[in-house]
Amino acid sequence: MNAHLVSALRFTAFPAAALLAVACGGSDSTTLPAGTGANAGETGESAAGASSHAGSGNGDTGGDTANNAGAAGANDTANAGNTGSAGAGDAGESGLYLGPTVGTAKSFAALAYSAITTANISPVTGELGVSAGAMSKITGFDAATDTKYGTDSLAPNSQRTILAQEDVTALVGNIDPRACDVDLTNVLGGLTGDITLHPGVTCMNSFSADVLLNGHVTLDAGGDPNAFFIIRSNLTLTAADAAQVVLSNGAQACGVFWRVKKQVTIGKTVKFYGTVIAGTAIVMKSASTLVGRALAQTAGVMLDANAITIPVDASTGSPGACTHVQ
Repeated sequence: MNAHLVSALRFTAFPAAALLAVACGGSDSTTLPAGTGANAGETGESAAGASSHAGSGNGDTGGDTANNAGAAGANDTANAGNTGSAGAGDAGESGLYLGPTVGTAKSFAALAYSAITTANISPVTGELGVSAGAMSKITGFDAATDTKYGTDSLAPNSQRTILAQEDVTALVGNIDPRACDVDLTNVLGGLTGDITLHPGVTCMNSFSADVLLNGHVTLDAGGDPNAFFIIRSNLTLTAADAAQVVLSNGAQACGVFWRVKKQVTIGKTVKFYGTVIAGTAIVMKSASTLVGRALAQTAGVMLDANAITIPVDASTGSPGACTHVQ
């Protein structure tokens, strides 16, 4: 009788202990806004581990039951976000990355609705595609390494760009409803001058002024390789000549998303990082570079002696490497 009572008290005490662990283990960093998912993933893992220990000493059956419950909790956490081919963040094995994903648009350096053109040779690492036109709408890319797709591509690629553009729509559908962690709406100058942004969603909605990026915009991941940055604007975004996006403290280009409802213009000699999603057109002026993707939903992508490099999956971090799901 006493043994059963002790066993029951152990199981009853577990929820309170787990809640106390969560309460005491809250984030001690002010640079990672709520919603990044890192602490949520760690909490899920801790709860799963606590479940596996709760049944120890209560017999083989009780231990197995608790261990199975813990494993199920860990699997649920690891699989959180796998709701489609694009858009919703994939937590991956560690349960830490909860940022957006690009789905089948992953392989495209530039994906446009109508056309992709370049005034001068623009080397790209990644595919080129138009979702509402033939391959002939992609002009100026004649290198043997250039891979182009359109609505007239032969099977099995005849729907490749259409499906990728649908995943861009899903990506936007995942980004737009996210709450703002930092709201720069109608802040004078927007991103003018040197500014540092931290992981999460930075909103720059405005009823009057377009967003100007002028100077250095530093994206500081705070040492978290699973950090993601969403910069969201409801008008246009213009990066002035010689402006720079700087990745700092483990930030990765694959975790940066510029969601702009109208046109994006990147000036001359700009160094830019991230997936650029424009509601209309994307224009890159001479000698600017992009490590990321140029995704234009309803218009074209226009280049002029630019270089675009897509992030690649890798186990070590670097500006062009991605250590989490894309």
